[in-house]
Amino acid sequence: MKNINDSDFESIKDVIKSLNFNYNPDDYQRKETLQKCWIDTIGEKISKLAKVYNFSSDNKLTVSCADSFVANELYLEKDKILNIMNKKAQETGIKIEDIKFDYKKWKENKNE
Repeated sequence: MKNINDSDFESIKDVIKSLNFNYNPDDYQRKETLQKCWIDTIGEKISKLAKVYNFSSDNKLTVSCADSFVANELYLEKDKILNIMNKKAQETGIKIEDIKFDYKKWKENKNE
């Protein structure tokens, strides 16, 4: 039987050093700014059913929706929403290239 001292354990300090924490305060601030623009664009009632989920490095906004009906209704107004969002977001230096409405992300976003 092997002794514990003879095992190939790594120290916790070495493991923690190897972890890559991708927290970027600028990303968090950008998401908060976009959420405020989103609420200003679509209003309080709909903002309870659709929230900013992600803003990618290629300037694409993903909005999580409560269900497929909400996602579809927003998709039908996508061009109008994109124009209004861009006007509001450009005041803060953000340019949105496209918006994706995804109801599958709702459960993930609900916990945030």
